Amino acid sequence: MLKNTVLFAVAGMLAMGAPGKSTLTGGSWRVDTRHSDAQLITDATTDYGKTKVDVTLGFGRVNGRVALDNDDLAKTSFDFRIYPANSMAPDIDEDGKFLSQWLASLPNHTLVCFHSKGAVRTADGRLQTTGNLVLTRVDRNVDATPNEAYAGPVYGPPMIHHLSHEATFVFDFPAADRKGQKDDSIVASGSTRMFRENYPQLVKAVVSTYWPPVVQDENCEAQAGVSEDYRGSQCTGTLLEAHGLPEAPQAGNAEDVGSARNFNAVVGNHLNILVHLRLMARTQEESTAAGN
Repeated sequence: MLKNTVLFAVAGMLAMGAPGKSTLTGGSWRVDTRHSDAQLITDATTDYGKTKVDVTLGFGRVNGRVALDNDDLAKTSFDFRIYPANSMAPDIDEDGKFLSQWLASLPNHTLVCFHSKGAVRTADGRLQTTGNLVLTRVDRNVDATPNEAYAGPVYGPPMIHHLSHEATFVFDFPAADRKGQKDDSIVASGSTRMFRENYPQLVKAVVSTYWPPVVQDENCEAQAGVSEDYRGSQCTGTLLEAHGLPEAPQAGNAEDVGSARNFNAVVGNHLNILVHLRLMARTQEESTAAGN
């Protein structure tokens, strides 16, 4: 079975080196979607194939829940979803259910989920859990053959792809002193790498999906009154967007026109997912509604 390893470290520790032994903070937590994200990275080439590089495909939103039990790790569970940022919640369900109008937007078509129950401690004090990494993808064939009666592309019926592979995640949590953490939240980050030969459907789906920019903690306020300077709502927040591959050189003469198309190329042999999470303490009402 396919096994992928993900290391989640307290935010900031990745830059400082290997994280120290962590202390599990028990309780029921929800992923704060407004302050959580997943960065999606794959391999590519530039300078006409001479240089191998990694390129960020885009950022996705993350939501879900985590239940941590210090006394009985078998009761610990992880459930989270990664999806395009065109909405605050996934527009398709894990089983492929959707509303027809959702298909008007291409980003709606991809959903990546992870589900696990139970965990064990590793030798260095981290938390290891094994579960299912699930891909849900909605595709449609399109006929855009030009003819005398052509009135735009014609889309076929939706085709739902649902695939699952076993995956193992290893998590780090804040140290016992929880410096820099709020009483009701935990900030964590981590990464995973998977290869096309092991999970080709997932790598292909993520590479071919359009991932809109993520705006964390977005806040929009409409301007009062109408004047010549009126520009609509004013929004603030933290923008996360992919910068893409290096810019191709400008054509020097007619013979060079078109050659810049081959300057960059996405290869897609592997996929790296960097996840940044803020876990918020769940209320009693939220836990009861979720069946926890």
